[in-house]
Amino acid sequence: MLKHIFLSYQLSENLSGYANGERIKISKTNSIAGGDSSNNTRLELPTHFGTHIDFPYHFSESGKNGDSYVAADFIFTEVEFLDISNKKINDFLVTPHHMELENLSENCQFLILKTGFSEKRHSDDYWNANWGLSPELARFLKNNLPKLRAIGFDSMSLSAFKQRPIGRIAHKEFLVKNDILIVEDMDLSAVNEHVTIKRLTVAPLRFAKADGAPVTIIAEIYE
Repeated sequence: MLKHIFLSYQLSENLSGYANGERIKISKTNSIAGGDSSNNTRLELPTHFGTHIDFPYHFSESGKNGDSYVAADFIFTEVEFLDISNKKINDFLVTPHHMELENLSENCQFLILKTGFSEKRHSDDYWNANWGLSPELARFLKNNLPKLRAIGFDSMSLSAFKQRPIGRIAHKEFLVKNDILIVEDMDLSAVNEHVTIKRLTVAPLRFAKADGAPVTIIAEIYE
């Protein structure tokens, strides 16, 4: 059966941010119940909060920002899924050793990595014990999946909180050197090996010269 699901979290003050830092602030500016003519809401949030995308400009002054992409760049018709939740991860870093790519199409445009951390989204482990991706993984994936344009996962950040210096290097390897967009903090609770994704739409909040932005992700799936 064909249906559509979200793979992004609803923005909420209950969501933690990277390093348990700044969260979204949601405030009512007008209220019909309070006598105003309409309901209006004000949002204040970091660009890298909730389910969001990183652009190369995030880690390179000369890197591509949000203005550099057209709408078609955020639509993916070749999506592959890899569950690594049962892997033994040392030092909080996912490496090429953990990748089993034999059954994945070389035409893959978007690779989804399921770490299992979706189950921990509202615990402190989600931000202070998250798995990150190693720098060498970027080149490994690009060599084996030459059409790869983006990677997404259910972990707070590509940077493991306990490996932040390595995480900065890894961001540059993915974003700048290998031109792979990063989608962090996905909700993969409804995705498993029995779900086939026909199309993935990653819709960023658009603003000038974005270094990153919250995204809404809609997956068209077969179950």
